[in-house]
Amino acid sequence: MERTEADSKTVLVGRYKLDLPTHAVLNGALLELDGVPMSITPNYLMARVERDAQKKWLSVSSRNLNNSEHTAIQEKMSNGASIYNYDHTRISGEGLDGEQINKVVYSTVAYYGFNNMKFELGNDSTLNKDAQIRSIIENLVRSQTTSKQEICYVNGCLPHNTGSEGVYVNFGFAKYPDLRAKFTSKQYGGQANQPLSQRGNIGISPSDEAKWILNSDAQHRTIRNTKRTVNEVIGEEVIEASTEKSGDGYLTEINAVWYYPGIPNSDESPELRFDMDYSYTTITKPAQGAAFPPRGASNAISEAEFMKIWDQALNSLASR
Repeated sequence: MERTEADSKTVLVGRYKLDLPTHAVLNGALLELDGVPMSITPNYLMARVERDAQKKWLSVSSRNLNNSEHTAIQEKMSNGASIYNYDHTRISGEGLDGEQINKVVYSTVAYYGFNNMKFELGNDSTLNKDAQIRSIIENLVRSQTTSKQEICYVNGCLPHNTGSEGVYVNFGFAKYPDLRAKFTSKQYGGQANQPLSQRGNIGISPSDEAKWILNSDAQHRTIRNTKRTVNEVIGEEVIEASTEKSGDGYLTEINAVWYYPGIPNSDESPELRFDMDYSYTTITKPAQGAAFPPRGASNAISEAEFMKIWDQALNSLASR
C-alpha cells in the first residue's frame, strides 16, 4: 500500500529515518555521546525539571559535606541548565606503564529543560566529563539542520561528530496503547556482535516448544523467522507470539525484532535493531492460542495492522 500523508509520517532517529503511523509518539530516548549518557523525556514541564534537579543536588551535596577533596559544586549555566560536579576522589599510585598517577576524578550530572522536554546528562559513573556535557547542552539550542552531521531524537537534532555513539528511541501509539516500538543504533568496537540465529535465547526449538506446552499452561508460535534485507543491509527478522498463565489470567505477547549486528569500529555500519511489541491479558486462556486479540476487543490491533506498521517501518528505514 502506498504511503500517504494522512496515515504515516517520517521520523528522524540518530542518523537514520523511518516511517511510522501519524499516531506514533516519542515516549523517550537515550543518547550515548562519547561516553556521556543523555536521557530525553518528552512532555515535561520546566518546573518539574527544576524540581528533579534540586532533588539531585540535595542528594549529592549532602553526601559530599565531608569529602576531603572537595564538596559538591553546583552551577547554573547561562541557558538555564543546572550542572553538578561531585564525589571528588583522588587516585594515586603507579600505572601499568610505571608512570606515577596523582589526579582527582569526579562525577558530573546536568539537567536542562528545552521545548517541553527534560534532558538529563551524565550520572554517578560519568567521570571528568564536565566539558563534554557543557558542549552537548550548548549544541541542543543551536540551529538544527538535520544534516548527516546531526544526531536526532525525533523531536530535535544536535550537532555531533560521528563515532562512539548509541541511540535508543522508544515509541508509543495513541491508537493502540499496548503497542510499543524501539529503534537502536550503536557504534562499537571489539569483537563482532552475534546475529540472532547464533544466540541461545532467541527462538525455541519444536521439541522444546512441545515440552513447554505439555508441561505448562502456555503456547508459543513463530510467525516469521528469516533473513530480511533493509535498504541493502542484510539482517534477521523474528516475530513470535506466546501465551502463558500470569496471575489470575493469561498474558499474550507478540514480539517482533529485526537485527543487523553491524561491523566493529565502523561509523558507517553500526549495530541496528528495530523492535515492536504488543501485549494483552485475558481472564481465560484465549481460544485461538498465541495470537492477536479477537476482533472487537478494546484497543485491539489486528495481525494485518501490526504487520502493516512493521513492514512500513522496515521498508522505509534508511540513513539520512
